[in-house]
Amino acid sequence: MPIQTEVLIVGGSLNGLTAALLLAHHGIGCLAVERHPDTPIQYKFAGISPRSMEIYRSLGIEEEIRAKRTGDQQAGGVARAKNLADPDIQWMRAHAWPDVEGLSPTPPATCDQHVLEPILRAHAQRLGADVRFNTEFISFEQDNQTVRARIRHRATGKEEDVVAEYVIAADGADGTTREKLGIPRHGPGVLQHWMNIIFDTDLPPTLQGKPLTSCFVTDLNGTFTPRENGRWLLALQYFPERGDRPVDFDANYCRELVRRGAGEKDVKADVVDVRPWEVAAFIAERFRKGRVFLVGDAAHVMPPTGAFGGNTGIHDAHNLAWKLAAVLKGAADASLVDSYDSERRPVAEHSLEQALARLQAWFKDPGQRLPSAVAMAEDYDVVFGQRYDGGALIAEHGARERAFENARGLSARPGTRAPHLWVERDGRRISILDLFGKKLVLLTGTRGSSWCEAAQRIAGSIRFHLDCCRVGGEGDVTDVEHRWPGAYDIDEDGAVLVRPDGFVAWRSRNGPAEPERVLNDVLARIASESRYSPQ
Repeated sequence: MPIQTEVLIVGGSLNGLTAALLLAHHGIGCLAVERHPDTPIQYKFAGISPRSMEIYRSLGIEEEIRAKRTGDQQAGGVARAKNLADPDIQWMRAHAWPDVEGLSPTPPATCDQHVLEPILRAHAQRLGADVRFNTEFISFEQDNQTVRARIRHRATGKEEDVVAEYVIAADGADGTTREKLGIPRHGPGVLQHWMNIIFDTDLPPTLQGKPLTSCFVTDLNGTFTPRENGRWLLALQYFPERGDRPVDFDANYCRELVRRGAGEKDVKADVVDVRPWEVAAFIAERFRKGRVFLVGDAAHVMPPTGAFGGNTGIHDAHNLAWKLAAVLKGAADASLVDSYDSERRPVAEHSLEQALARLQAWFKDPGQRLPSAVAMAEDYDVVFGQRYDGGALIAEHGARERAFENARGLSARPGTRAPHLWVERDGRRISILDLFGKKLVLLTGTRGSSWCEAAQRIAGSIRFHLDCCRVGGEGDVTDVEHRWPGAYDIDEDGAVLVRPDGFVAWRSRNGPAEPERVLNDVLARIASESRYSPQ
């Protein structure tokens, strides 16, 4: 008998495990398969943006991530020198996230992927996700109703069939699912070749007595980064066109490179792992085909400059999970998931441009095929200022003036992330963002009781879970900073509808004569023919 699941996830790395956790959080059955025997040892992703931390906060794992953090990008310095012993060190502005005060309830975190992924895996499994490592995705075929896939258990060679309603392809830049779907990708391509050398050492994690985040060593054209407990990473560029080959980086050569970069002949350099990787820039021409969706590096490959790649994948999964849950639970028509591509692909395009702009600024010659970079936006505009101009929302008129909104000027415009503000509920201080996660939430002011009454009347006739929350005065939550309703740009009798992913779906700046009719119409349009019965 085939394995039956609602969603099959191909890939059990950062974005696949995030998708599994999000789906399980929504009560959706999923099976995630990963060809590798376990989570990786390599350092591939570390800088979790504050927006991504908001997502993990909503899943209840923020504190665990911080407890197991593997560094502090805010504390250390970024340097450039001939080698670590060079007295003429050039200290540079660290790419550290600025203060999030007023923007978010949660700052960024540094938690390397090899530490983060086991956290995601454990919580996904705790909520009921079936996560199988050492299991290879072989093939699939789909029709209008289901996807039938074939998987292989690599330890035994046993093969099984899987029948799923949808598939999330999170199998990375080198995965095969995108190619099997026949989806092309475009972009500058491979720009640089790099080698990661992980080694244990007795080098101090400081330079000139100052905590070190990383140091670019010009003698090697590589970067030294202290990690944890005496373990370091040396990432250096190599050049196949000059005859450099990954196979040449054996233990002896790697030790020589470490000592040359350290400027010391007898420094300890016990090599732990060596692995090549590429700085590349690609984006798939569509993020969905039939019942299969691309997330993360399967959909877009970005240079690491800016730390946008992994975080964009987390946001992909967050956008898709609530929509699949709504469709699979019968709350929305299947066409709701069409909005995944229309919302996420433009954001990924703009984020890729920003990563390339930062690559251009860091390297004088990052690659021959690098196009003219766009002007660099502020980091938090890229992180918080993402804007959907169409999709599962009711857009307001007004031309887009820039790729990203001003993060400090967010005002609950439909298609943008709901602005953060501190409120008090049941005597406890929380962010208004903590109200979002599984349900649609209708926010209104002290004179917005008609909205909540309308929401209660239609609650039994719609399948979407809808909460109404009055902010301020005698409402459900207290506006402790007196920023509502100015922060959401509405009157006290207006309303804002926020999606489970924290993005604004619709707003009315004031109260209409027939709030029930308006809400019914809004929910039907957002859910793409939501299954409801008007009263």
